[in-house]
Amino acid sequence: MLKFFRRIRQNLLSENKFSKYLIYAIGEIILVMIGILLALQVNNWNNNRIERTKEANYIENINREFKSNRAQLDSAIFYHQKVHLNTTKILNLVPVAIDTFNKDSLSFYISETFNHHTFNPQQSTINSLTNTSSFEVISNLELRGLLQQWDELVKDYREEEIVAREHGFDKYVPYFEKHISFLAYSNNDNIFNQEIADYSFLKSLEFANAIALKREFVRDILFGAELKEVNATIDRIIELTSPQEK
Repeated sequence: MLKFFRRIRQNLLSENKFSKYLIYAIGEIILVMIGILLALQVNNWNNNRIERTKEANYIENINREFKSNRAQLDSAIFYHQKVHLNTTKILNLVPVAIDTFNKDSLSFYISETFNHHTFNPQQSTINSLTNTSSFEVISNLELRGLLQQWDELVKDYREEEIVAREHGFDKYVPYFEKHISFLAYSNNDNIFNQEIADYSFLKSLEFANAIALKREFVRDILFGAELKEVNATIDRIIELTSPQEK
């Protein structure tokens, strides 16, 4: 092909047809430019196709992970709500009438307050986007913003859970170790079924405060702005990454 164009140029020059040669040269330049532009266009199209394929894979993985995160958060909330419900039931009995209280019911209420569930979301895809500085591959700006804010949002929410868990391990459980049977608790038995038991602690201010503080910590989790934002963010990310109906 190059020899063909070269032969045409040589013939035009040898025949002193300079004006035709000039027109031909300009046409040849235009053809070369068109070829370059077409090559660039094909290259851009191919790069865009690769980027969109990569984005589609990210979107699919994000959707799957956040559906799992929704189920896990719902489970954690369920157990936090159980703690809140049962601490409230106990406080409604305070001061406990130790001569007549229902040991089975109170044993169940107290046992249900020892839950220490925390939210540990999957975010391997977000971590991949962060570590490779690839958030730009997400074309939806709203979704990109939500994903970039996710890690900080989870940290803010988990602070409440961590504080509640640490209080449970450091103060709440050690307090009850002095008064109930954790062997019975671990066997799902009545924690008051002991041959020798002193139930006077149920009338103490210390007992009432232990239950009240436990409820306050779980209230901070359930009714804080952080949980509302986490809930809303998960739902919106799932919505934005779900396949669109045609």
